[in-house]
Amino acid sequence: MAHSTLFARLLLLLLSTTTSLPASASKNPKRGIAFADPSNPVDIKKANTSSSVISWQYNWASSPPDYLAKSGIPYIPMQWGTSGIEDFANNVKKQGGFNEPDLSSQSNINANYAAKLWKQYIHPLAASGIRLGAPAVTSGPGGRVWLTAFLNACSGCKIDFIPLHWYGTGTTNFYNYLSQMHTDFPNYPLWVTEYASTSSNPSEVKDFLTATTKYMDSLNYVERYSWFAYERPQSGSYWNLLDSQGNLGDLGQLYVNA
Repeated sequence: MAHSTLFARLLLLLLSTTTSLPASASKNPKRGIAFADPSNPVDIKKANTSSSVISWQYNWASSPPDYLAKSGIPYIPMQWGTSGIEDFANNVKKQGGFNEPDLSSQSNINANYAAKLWKQYIHPLAASGIRLGAPAVTSGPGGRVWLTAFLNACSGCKIDFIPLHWYGTGTTNFYNYLSQMHTDFPNYPLWVTEYASTSSNPSEVKDFLTATTKYMDSLNYVERYSWFAYERPQSGSYWNLLDSQGNLGDLGQLYVNA
């Protein structure tokens, strides 16, 4: 979606165990944040107060900058591209595949070629007990087609969960997409690593966030989710969790301190 320079990459996920969370907060094991504004590093502090329910974070990078590493929130790194994947693979505990490979403006990888790379670099990690996540496709019709082709080409490959993205309007449309993905791929839990309402009506976005977080918390097959994005306002969008000063906005209060 937004921040297009961040997306054309091979992503790998790692749940760090080196950070700690305040004992005063009851964390939601599903709920994470996508930190999308490196120009304002101090903003991360608002995500780990005593009232925060956030349990994990990521920022589309293979290692956390100092301000995220010291935030007290477990960090999930991502391998941005193929360079250095051999070294990075030595450290991962949870892993996800190519990012939006079905989209020409993103990683744009043929499903058969992706399966070949997967077998060479990713599948061997299963022997170390690492959880392997499938490539994260878009919510367009081509996404499910691509993922099906990949899984067919990667027959015998170990897949533990499926990351996915969704942008649009209306809770019904979002719920239908989750249901369809679960129906099509019933043996895999889902990680909704990017999602947001694209409505231009702030009240609709607020209602969408409130309803969808509650809904996903109730679904056994949704293992994790992360609203897009933990950032200050961007022109033409209303999904930002922070206000222009870097404090939690209305959405941020609902999502972070729920």
